[in-house]
Amino acid sequence: MKKIPYFLLITCLVFLTNKLNAQTPIGTWQTYFNYAKAKQVLVLGNKIYCISENGFFYYDTSENQAITLSKIDGLSEVGIAKIHYVASRQSIIIAYTSGNIDILSLSSTNEPLEISNISLLKESTIQGSKGVNHIASKDNLAYLSYNFGLVVLDVAKQDIKETYQNLGDKGSSIEIYKTAFANDSIYLATSVGIRKAKYASNVNLQYFGNWSTLYPVKSTLSTWQNGILVADNSGKIFSYQNGKSTNLIDLSNKIDVLEILQANKYWVLTGTSSNILDLSQNTYSSFGNANIKAIKDLQVDAQGKYWLADYQNGLMSNSEGSFKSYSPQSLDTLYQNRKDSVVADTEGNLWIRGSVFGGILVKNSSNQQKYISTGIGYGNLPSSNVKTLVLDKDGQMWTGTDKGVVVFDSPSNVFSGSNFDAYTPIYEKRRLLGNETVNTIAVDGGNRKWMGTNNGLFLFSSDGTSLVSQFTESDSPLPSNEILYVKTDSKGEVFIRTSKGLVSYRGTATESTSLQSENTVKVFPNPVRPDFEGTIGIEGLVENAFVKITDIAGNLIYETQANGGTATWNGKTLAGKKAETGIYLIFSGNAKGEETLVNRLVIVK
Repeated sequence: MKKIPYFLLITCLVFLTNKLNAQTPIGTWQTYFNYAKAKQVLVLGNKIYCISENGFFYYDTSENQAITLSKIDGLSEVGIAKIHYVASRQSIIIAYTSGNIDILSLSSTNEPLEISNISLLKESTIQGSKGVNHIASKDNLAYLSYNFGLVVLDVAKQDIKETYQNLGDKGSSIEIYKTAFANDSIYLATSVGIRKAKYASNVNLQYFGNWSTLYPVKSTLSTWQNGILVADNSGKIFSYQNGKSTNLIDLSNKIDVLEILQANKYWVLTGTSSNILDLSQNTYSSFGNANIKAIKDLQVDAQGKYWLADYQNGLMSNSEGSFKSYSPQSLDTLYQNRKDSVVADTEGNLWIRGSVFGGILVKNSSNQQKYISTGIGYGNLPSSNVKTLVLDKDGQMWTGTDKGVVVFDSPSNVFSGSNFDAYTPIYEKRRLLGNETVNTIAVDGGNRKWMGTNNGLFLFSSDGTSLVSQFTESDSPLPSNEILYVKTDSKGEVFIRTSKGLVSYRGTATESTSLQSENTVKVFPNPVRPDFEGTIGIEGLVENAFVKITDIAGNLIYETQANGGTATWNGKTLAGKKAETGIYLIFSGNAKGEETLVNRLVIVK
């Protein structure tokens, strides 16, 4: 029999495993944000950028594809207040409601490249809201309008250059809503009307004395020719050029938004009425469509087509005829309905949290009831404020409260007359999360416990005595440390609902199987390519199986035990070195305790 060359054998296995390998890599995060509640849009050639309530994405008109951007891609956080394009730097300023600022540099085709962060404002001691109201730019400087004042950002140096506060008469504090530039002047729409100053290198804009009131009525503004347009609360729109004002139109409603679309063409929003003001034609006409429900922003592309942010239907456009949505599918409704309020134990008794008196009410099939509360002999809850209940694979009822976690190891004892008090797991010589509000607990395929608190997400061992992993907003793609609900599925996915949106994490544990063979066990990724630095998963094993990995000659390379139906390998030998290029054999004990070959793995370096 002719031998197949070793390199050819590897090539064949790479081809076959490529066709079979379609698993989500272990450690991968995914977002499920709301892209329907759109707030702002930027038209940059064939890339249309849009922010929603907790999402950020762009639509590529040449590829007919929407691409989402998030912390997974390098953004600092969620909750974007405004975005603004700085043409001189080919960059987008991303300003968050927290005061944090990202600068996203773009390619020549307006695709995302690098992200830089400026956290100075977020970390400052400035009081009040740090959510930006508006962003304008001139040359390499961006002017960010806040309720507390005006922040000048040097986009080229990626640093905050100056902060202007107390720009009202006699240095009084005023809120700044919008900034515009015309000729040699800078204009501000503020809480006391329109303020004006000369824009020149020898003028100190931090000094209130260099500012004057152009119009003492609360208004919004926009640029126009060599001057500005002003729209006030009474509905009047007038121009201001060369020191002279001219009334243009009087509307009956307060004007909320005045934005330039094209030369002499403006979008005017009065309450829920959207309109187009065309100064070249001297027309003012209604803008709307049955599909447009709650318009928040409007832009025009080079072909004259409209792109708008709608708070119900997301990014919308008439670029292909009638108006339709171009937003990615919003999946933030996954697992909105919690399943931890009424939980059945192994005897069919219903455990109900949050009764009228707090604590837990237990009911059996004979209509008996038992109230569980604080105190020895009554259940021994650390608090009557019960946040979550979950039954684990050993039949134990895990309970999260605003003072940590307790466990009922024999829930059926509730009606037996025996002691049914909960016990408290001990971690590092302390009550498990005793100082935390535990909002949610989920059990994965390895019977481990995922615990969501107001300070992040914790993964503990099956008995709660050792910490496996911990995730927070600062060290992971979690959008918030406030974890409201966690749900695991049989495939190892951990869904995490936070106060700022839903994300998922591909964990290391899945539900086990009763049978395992080369046909049912999946190894991923397979092949392992040179640039892979993650964790290799071996899925489809019997519960908590022992796994051995050998080279083609039978030498033991690594051994481990599965979590539920999945084992993991970091790609290193028992000696801690990276495994060399080659074919590796994976053996596992089956249900009878027999060690069998379950799969092959190819590593290419």
